[in-house]
Amino acid sequence: MDTSEAVEVVVKVMTPYIGGTMARSATEAHCQKLGIAGAAVSSEQLDALLGKLGGGLNIFLGRDKSASVVAEARQALVAREAAR
Repeated sequence: MDTSEAVEVVVKVMTPYIGGTMARSATEAHCQKLGIAGAAVSSEQLDALLGKLGGGLNIFLGRDKSASVVAEARQALVAREAAR
């Protein structure tokens, strides 16, 4: 999957919960920390990204809701990949 496309999917899912600015900045910061750059992102990199984002979401949303949001993002990424 294209990195920018994956970021857009994740940001879209998280925006209703933490706002667009926070969703985008958190996603892009974690991508940078994890070395996710370039045209393509692997499924392993996406798993690592969602894990890091989930940890941060725990603070704002609690564990249960955070797990739900991460699962929603994972499903959205799978659906986007399947639609290609």
